[in-house]
Amino acid sequence: MQQQSASFWADIKHFEERLAQDPDSYLFAQLADVYLKVNLVDDALHTAKQGAKKFPTYVAGQRALAMACHAKGLVEECRQALEIVTAALPEDAEAQKMLARLMVSSGELDSAKKVFRVLLEFYPENAEFQEELDLLAQPVHLPDEVDRDTEHAEIASDLQLPCAETGFLEDEIIELTEDDIWVEELEAPVDAAPVQHDPLSTATLAELYVQQGFISKALDIYRALLNEDPANSEVQSRIAELEEKEKPPVICETLPVSNAPGPAFTVPETSSLPDDVPVQGRADAAIITLEGWLDTIRRIKACR
Repeated sequence: MQQQSASFWADIKHFEERLAQDPDSYLFAQLADVYLKVNLVDDALHTAKQGAKKFPTYVAGQRALAMACHAKGLVEECRQALEIVTAALPEDAEAQKMLARLMVSSGELDSAKKVFRVLLEFYPENAEFQEELDLLAQPVHLPDEVDRDTEHAEIASDLQLPCAETGFLEDEIIELTEDDIWVEELEAPVDAAPVQHDPLSTATLAELYVQQGFISKALDIYRALLNEDPANSEVQSRIAELEEKEKPPVICETLPVSNAPGPAFTVPETSSLPDDVPVQGRADAAIITLEGWLDTIRRIKACR
């Protein structure tokens, strides 16, 4: 690794000396590429811009400018340079793929499909390009607030508490003992490797992955979006939904039930209260009744 880094710095020195002797040299494109390899993004961008300004029709210079703009996050300038490169060199797979992903990030799915079809003409056996095209061909359904509200309403209806019509108290309070609680031991969390976000990491592509069944890929994209915008509640909600889909079903072991007959369980009758008893008094009486039931349950469990 150190030897490779030293080689890059030697190349930088060589190209800088050549450009100092001849400012009109085409070597600016190679120098910008080497700058990017050692993460000198600003130097690469400055060199590529100066050279492309002098030689706007030099395709390698436009390509160096596109890569430098992409590394700097200058989307529009990157796209303009890529369009020049791909028009002159349609077989340039890296430039075409980068252009297609910029189109996807801006919602131009049809244009992105055309780019991948061109790539498949040159590389018909490339599985990655075919997969990208197949994903773009799928209809996209993004979850909206209406769907979430409907889902929440359905869950709430399934979890309705028993009311007075069924013979139970409307506001029933249930106390659980330690024996009634199952504690699931969780493995220590492993720090996930940081996901490098690129223009393709959008909600559109994430939902395409979901429809294809690639939940983990969709989660990687949504988590990258959340890292850039931690306050985005919609992304947080979608991550929670997808994580629930990834969870394996929890199988609880059934406790053995003894066949030995236990003492008969009788429910103490609640004393009828006159209508003039205040609401606080009725609540206290209900709590006393529930405590009596719990004491009886504990005695039955102790007998077993």
